[in-house]
Amino acid sequence: MTPIVHGLESEYGDRIAFQSFNVGEPEGRQAAETYRVRGHPTILIVNEQGDIVWTRVGVTPLADLKIAIEESINR
Repeated sequence: MTPIVHGLESEYGDRIAFQSFNVGEPEGRQAAETYRVRGHPTILIVNEQGDIVWTRVGVTPLADLKIAIEESINR
């Protein structure tokens, strides 16, 4: 998923912020607890208020990610 996410960051990074976490590190464990992550990989789209507006666990097709990003940008 990392190459896909990096490509999306290149494409959408001027409109949304991307963050990635490793649950093996304290910051990653805290994010996993906060957002109740239960699988790997998990991709979340979180709005400016901190609400999860989209989530997927497991490998997700690029087309699905692009649709979710576009929809979240256009809300």
